[in-house]
Amino acid sequence: VEVAQHPNIKLYTYAELEHLDGFIGNFKATIRLKAKSVDEKICTGCGLCTTKCPQKRISSEFNAGLGLRTAIYVPFPQAVPNKPVIDKKHCNYYKRGKCKICEKTCPTGAICFDKEDEFVTEDIGAVVVATGFNVLGTEFFPEYGYGRYKDVITGLQFERLASASGPTSGEIRRPSDGTMPKKIVFIACAGSRDPAKGIHYCSKICCMYTAKHAMLCREKYPDTDVYVFYIDVRTPGKNFDEFYRRAVEEYGVHYIKGMVGKVVPENGKLKVQASDLLDNRQLHIDAD
Repeated sequence: VEVAQHPNIKLYTYAELEHLDGFIGNFKATIRLKAKSVDEKICTGCGLCTTKCPQKRISSEFNAGLGLRTAIYVPFPQAVPNKPVIDKKHCNYYKRGKCKICEKTCPTGAICFDKEDEFVTEDIGAVVVATGFNVLGTEFFPEYGYGRYKDVITGLQFERLASASGPTSGEIRRPSDGTMPKKIVFIACAGSRDPAKGIHYCSKICCMYTAKHAMLCREKYPDTDVYVFYIDVRTPGKNFDEFYRRAVEEYGVHYIKGMVGKVVPENGKLKVQASDLLDNRQLHIDAD
């Protein structure tokens, strides 16, 4: 929001870098402004079009596939600008040449289906490249059943369940039946430092990420049992170790040094087969 309101910053949203020429201090950037099919200048962001769209069962990318959205939608809450775009892949008009319900309901006439991508060229002094990340696919962890069992989810999906703007309005519920879980297992170090998976390094992020989620569970639902399986706890940052210790000492999260070998469904539960290396024993946990 601050960037959008800054007098000396030009903000291009829903855009991609098409081409870059030049050198440090003297770049020429060609930017593709993707067609939103909505005229931002006259759109008021009232949201009426999103409520009338007949295509209502499209998987929401922002909610990591746990929620649904319409074909005309605001990509995420508090987007800047907070105005919708049309998803051409799922829109009835772009697929079949008919519908235009959003155009008929828009009070300002902001819908423009024939809008094309535009290109702008800017002289740029420096470029910041933010690479982002990808969540590993279902085929990477067949032993955990991710992709086969609805209640095996990623950390990002859990993040959306716990968020007030998420598909469950912040209530942590099982995707399969909507019930409140009483026993949750987090598998930390999934793929990290595992030569069998081809990843020899530590991600350096999931210790804190998992501790945050574990504490969130216990804070919202104190009667929930939370287990975290890990190879090593590595918390290399200021007050990071204290944060992890809070999860153990204040929130009563069960940290178990060992790896999960297999997750299988059994009697409506997920049976987690794992090892406890410190106590030298095998564990079977009936998780929700």
